Amino acid sequence: MRRVNIALAAFAVVILCSFALTSQAQSPKMVLSQAKDFPGGLKRGPVTFTHDQHTEKYKLECTSCHHKYDPKQPGKNLWEMGDETSCAACHGGAKPTAKLNLQDAFHKECISCHQAPKGKLGNGPRSCAGCHEVK
Repeated sequence: MRRVNIALAAFAVVILCSFALTSQAQSPKMVLSQAKDFPGGLKRGPVTFTHDQHTEKYKLECTSCHHKYDPKQPGKNLWEMGDETSCAACHGGAKPTAKLNLQDAFHKECISCHQAPKGKLGNGPRSCAGCHEVK
């Protein structure tokens, strides 16, 4: 009876760990569409962002977009894997706590690569409708 209980407990731990690990994984596609996070609502359609395409095809590091800055060390990115939080946590809502609101933060990050000289990244869409779904 004791062996059965130990086996069941071990099985339960394996199942719980597998769910915990998958919940930490980044979603392969992320739809940016929460109107409440954008000042004045959404003027264009939502954007579908693909993590795999940006990290595997274009070889971007996570810290290219993800960041956590220490106010005592301006510009120094302290973000590490596991520090996940939504962009809207700081950049979104009616009163964002970051310097850039959510729309400006996304545009600054995305457009800097999309409008870079053709070459290294292959460039993504360059027009608004190339990323935003047409309403």
